[in-house]
Amino acid sequence: MSCEVLTILSDLNHKEEDARIPIIGKRTLKLVESLNITQEGKETIISEASEIFSRCKYPGDAGSRTNIAVGYVQSGKTMSFTVLSALAADNGVKIIIYLTGTKTNLQLQTYRRLKDTFVKEGDFTSYQIFQDSLENTYTDINRIRNFLLLDDCVLMFPILKHHQHIETLASIFTSASIAPHLQGQSVLIIDDEADQSSFNTYAKKNTNKKDWEEDEFSSTYTSILNLRKAFPCHSYVQYTATPQAAFLIDSNDILSPEYHTVLTPGDNYTGGQFFFKNKERQYVVTIPEEEIYHAERNPLRVMPKSLENALKEFLVSVAVKVFIKHDVDFLSMMIHVDGSRASNEKFCKWTAAKLTTWIDRLAGNDSDPAKTMLLRSFKSAYDSITQYVESPPSFEEVSKHLKNVIILTHIRLVQGNGPSTYAIQEGEIDWSESPAHILVGADMLNRGFTVEKLSMTYMPRTTKGKSNADTIEQRCRFFGYKKQYVDVCRIYISHKSKSEYEDYVDHEEMLRKNLKQCKSIAEFSKMSNAMVLTNRLNPTRSNILSSKLVRNKMIGWRQLLSVDQLDLNRELVDKMLMSISADKFTLCKDYAGNVMRNHRYIDVEVDSFINFFKSIKYDDVPNITRKLVTIQYLRYLKEQGRINSVRIYEIAYSAVGDKMRSHQLHEGRPVNVMAGYAANGSYPGDGSFKSEETITFQIHRYRINSSGYLGNKVACNFTIHYPEKFAVDYITTNKEYDFEEEF
Repeated sequence: MSCEVLTILSDLNHKEEDARIPIIGKRTLKLVESLNITQEGKETIISEASEIFSRCKYPGDAGSRTNIAVGYVQSGKTMSFTVLSALAADNGVKIIIYLTGTKTNLQLQTYRRLKDTFVKEGDFTSYQIFQDSLENTYTDINRIRNFLLLDDCVLMFPILKHHQHIETLASIFTSASIAPHLQGQSVLIIDDEADQSSFNTYAKKNTNKKDWEEDEFSSTYTSILNLRKAFPCHSYVQYTATPQAAFLIDSNDILSPEYHTVLTPGDNYTGGQFFFKNKERQYVVTIPEEEIYHAERNPLRVMPKSLENALKEFLVSVAVKVFIKHDVDFLSMMIHVDGSRASNEKFCKWTAAKLTTWIDRLAGNDSDPAKTMLLRSFKSAYDSITQYVESPPSFEEVSKHLKNVIILTHIRLVQGNGPSTYAIQEGEIDWSESPAHILVGADMLNRGFTVEKLSMTYMPRTTKGKSNADTIEQRCRFFGYKKQYVDVCRIYISHKSKSEYEDYVDHEEMLRKNLKQCKSIAEFSKMSNAMVLTNRLNPTRSNILSSKLVRNKMIGWRQLLSVDQLDLNRELVDKMLMSISADKFTLCKDYAGNVMRNHRYIDVEVDSFINFFKSIKYDDVPNITRKLVTIQYLRYLKEQGRINSVRIYEIAYSAVGDKMRSHQLHEGRPVNVMAGYAANGSYPGDGSFKSEETITFQIHRYRINSSGYLGNKVACNFTIHYPEKFAVDYITTNKEYDFEEEF
């Protein structure tokens, strides 16, 4: 009989979830009204938060959604996700989780901002913010359970982006006390600095593995997946200024976004365009090559002259803007060296010693030649730093304040835990305690951490080879809302870094422009110029890219074997098969009445099958990954006009009761459900039942041969055949990148 392409399960066919218009309620309006921004800015931030939440999962929905919000560095992403949080609360979301970053100072910064924003004196029922802790799990479970029963109370969890912290929270939500209360709830997970640590750092390594069961997954990536599995309904919203990684990972990765929102900075924002494309003013100073620091190749024995100049300009700017003009309460300087504790301590000690020397000289007699020479050098710094200051005070007036400015300057070494004279504790900085702050460090001054009123940046850090675009951009703590003091802002960097930032600005603006023109990531990914980037930069780190993933793992037979969602998946398969009339199937060869070897097949329209296949549930990462990759693969082949249907075989379709196939479990998991060929030639093996013209799905129904709680239960699993002729056409990332060490 001829084959007929069918559309199945009409009750399961559905379009992609349409965006909904969220309710802008009293929580959102109250929060936005308190923001110190223009009315236009308030309207914009509500509009963009509404756009993000319109693509999220609402209470009562099922499943998950991954979206991304793309902003500029230091442009107000935290403000955006706090407004998104209030909007989610207005629309019934009771649980909001914040993955705050990998450093404790960033986690504490986010915790305090949330507390200052949402927790008001005397209001104990609107919001509850839970401290991040690896201890007191039992106490937390009881508190969370009780607060979930409190009407209109929103529970917030700002936690460190570390696998132990994430796994601890996941274990709380999967506990017997909490899990039942998640039914019907919608959870919002906000991944701040989403391109940092979240993605699977074994992706490239996994391309050499034959199957997903052999794959390795980085600990943070795995913990995030486990956290997401804890919630029947949730939305995962990524916030970042450097989305290259999110767009370049395999589109079927569970952390790959489906929709995006481009965030608009406020009117007073100063970013890459302002500093690196400014034709009227030069805020960037090039550090001489011989003063570019490297712990081994150029360790520097004395403080570089360029750093001395930067310090003088900074101190003069404090005298001008804080002491005389009173434009700001304080200013900050950042000395960003490298990731080495020894290097940071060296620069910190140099800075402290130099300031002490200057204090002693300025305290001397006016006739002292050393004082005269020092003031002459400060006059040069004054001429440089005040060139853009409107109506600057005279140098004579500035010089009167220099000694006090230096004495009151607070130097801090900002790095991880360890003994140091100048080290700060747990990222705690009281900005109000001094008119001038000098922060020395590297990794803890990178992405996400806000250096308040940063006016002077000294960054003698560069790479020998190509830099990663997203990494260097996240070092731009000097971007932000600085119009009050931008006239005294300066950025000291290498010539190579300056060229890289100039190139990055062009890339960033084109990226944002293309994103704004597209409604979804799928549409964006089709644009050939979507990720145009100079060859002087790499887009992101290579270990998260998996260019060979599809080619290596989507050829031949693969098996989706699981008993985690046994009853649900069996019911879904049975419902699908019952919706098709028996006479629509094509019967295979009758093997002497052996029902275990008698099969039937049918061709089903691609989109219809995808709608069904999407409803199949898996709890383990390999099967989740294979399912998502297969769905995308089917869509790709259909869009290319290669297929319009898939072939479904129901293996041993008439076998029931004692005639049904049975399989044992190995360590609680099925291993192989496909029957091989018969030695006497009477049966060719299950693997011979396939089509070379499309993707084949075999449905295997079998009884579990086990003495455990799964014993004698009936499971339904899939085996899939991917014809080799299709595989060579489907590669998501063509390039492989080689990264050189930092200079």
